[in-house]
Amino acid sequence: MPNFEILDLNSFWSLWYWILTVVAWSMNSHFTMGVPHDCVQRAERLGGAWEEHVDALAVVYSTRLRYFMERGGVFMAGFVAFILAVLVTLGFGFGSEIAQALTMLVAPLIFANVFTVRLALRVSRDGLKGAPLRLALSRRRLWNQVIGLCAILAQTGVATWYFLKVMNAPH
Repeated sequence: MPNFEILDLNSFWSLWYWILTVVAWSMNSHFTMGVPHDCVQRAERLGGAWEEHVDALAVVYSTRLRYFMERGGVFMAGFVAFILAVLVTLGFGFGSEIAQALTMLVAPLIFANVFTVRLALRVSRDGLKGAPLRLALSRRRLWNQVIGLCAILAQTGVATWYFLKVMNAPH
């Protein structure tokens, strides 16, 4: 049975939960709208082919996302809202630690991705390219990082609250 301790459902105590949190926010911050941040930086410094690559990646991602939003955006939003409501209810209504941890991870990611979708639709609608596109991607990345920082601080706060609640519970 020692091998199953890795799959412990006490999420806030699990190293894997925190690794997942760091990886999720790192990926969310590095790939803004599907465009790696290092490509945006190289396009700013070097121009030329790098600018074309950033523009192409942004157009591909925004076109793809617009297609999905037109086909099933309402259903996707409803499904995500339902899943989030279930997690909040299980976690904070019924006290499930795994649901609390998933809520604290998923809700801010959804929040950040809503703004990324808005940017993608703006790129598709307005045809952003070149310097204005790179500026928009850099700003979105900064705000994703701010949301991620706040989310990790909130997760740490909830984990601390949960720890204190467990430690002060009568045995």
